[in-house]
Amino acid sequence: MEGSGIDRGGTLADETKLYRYVGLSQFVSFVERKQTYLTRITCWQDTWEAPAFQIPTQGLNGELKYSLRARADDIFGQSWSLHSESDAMWRVYSPQEEGLVIQTTVRKFGLMSEIREGLLAEVIYFDDLEDTLDEIGDDPENPPYNVALFKRKAFEYEAEVRLITLNHEICLGKRYEACERIYIALDPIEFVESITVDPRSKDWYVDTLRRYCARSGFSITPRRSGLYSDGVFESTGLSYELSPIGKTRE
Repeated sequence: MEGSGIDRGGTLADETKLYRYVGLSQFVSFVERKQTYLTRITCWQDTWEAPAFQIPTQGLNGELKYSLRARADDIFGQSWSLHSESDAMWRVYSPQEEGLVIQTTVRKFGLMSEIREGLLAEVIYFDDLEDTLDEIGDDPENPPYNVALFKRKAFEYEAEVRLITLNHEICLGKRYEACERIYIALDPIEFVESITVDPRSKDWYVDTLRRYCARSGFSITPRRSGLYSDGVFESTGLSYELSPIGKTRE
């Protein structure tokens, strides 16, 4: 992608739309600081992240050593989704009914010029870990990004796309010491193409968010999701037609 060293994986095209469910504080921080962040994947809730690095090596004396686990600490990522609308995602990522979704396209990840080497790719959901490890190959470090692209099938509802990089000079121009997050310069006005607010949010909240975005320089106006607002007929215009009952023969 132009402007950065982020490679694209799978079926992602330049104009593929991606969606990130965020809380209000995350959004305001992004706008005010003009920075986004990647998190060390070992800090994510799922303890199965980078499964190839979670498997111990058994020595000749039978002792188990997790020699690969420390290498997962160098993998940093950011989660996106192919789902523009999801009841499950709203309930998980917007528990206070004040969350929002920012939408961008794949090509705009090229604005993250501080990432010299990285990968943007769809997550692969698995049932059987052993089969998954066979896909990665004998060496879980080859390629290193692939280790962070596997997730259990229980999370398939997320339709996740991940931005992955390594805490390394080659990837970021420097190595960050003792950190859980790495901040990357990014202009939200250029990057964000639309903003959707939780469908359960209050009118005053949506209005306040619109005013904030206008003052911050956005040309786009946040809209409330219509996931729950319209009935079947209002959304589709569908109706049944009654047929006249024929006369009964005498």
